[in-house]
Amino acid sequence: MPCSAPPSDAARSVRSVAEFLSDEWIAALDAAAHAAPRDGADDADLLAVEPVVRGVPGRGDVRYRVTCGTVVRAVTRSSDDGSADNGTADDASADVRIETDYATAVALARGQLNAQTALADGLLRVSGDLARLAAHASALARLGDLFAVVRATTTFAAAEPEG
Repeated sequence: MPCSAPPSDAARSVRSVAEFLSDEWIAALDAAAHAAPRDGADDADLLAVEPVVRGVPGRGDVRYRVTCGTVVRAVTRSSDDGSADNGTADDASADVRIETDYATAVALARGQLNAQTALADGLLRVSGDLARLAAHASALARLGDLFAVVRATTTFAAAEPEG
């Protein structure tokens, strides 16, 4: 019987993902980004996108930053002042900010809602340098494939009723 290779560090960290938008989930996204093959292209023109999800059960508002060019370079947790908690992201403002509530973020993450519909319905707000966002559309489109293994192991807390 052939032996299988031991799982990579990225695969081991993905298995520990317990809950959507937790620190462990964000770390698993970062591990997946670092495990992705590099194409050797110069990423001098990086785009920093900061998703902000309001009303995350047990966490309040969660902010993190995805930095990408030709490939995703890093995913880091952001503090309330916009700087990275772990010091790996640029302390400058994100190029683009995407804001939504927890229920919408869950629907987007599960593929039950697409971003265009959420934007049109007023469930998603995008601000910042939209021209830069459009210029990096192909890199952003690859996020779905890159983070698929993380999504496959993600659990979702029940949304707290609004009151």
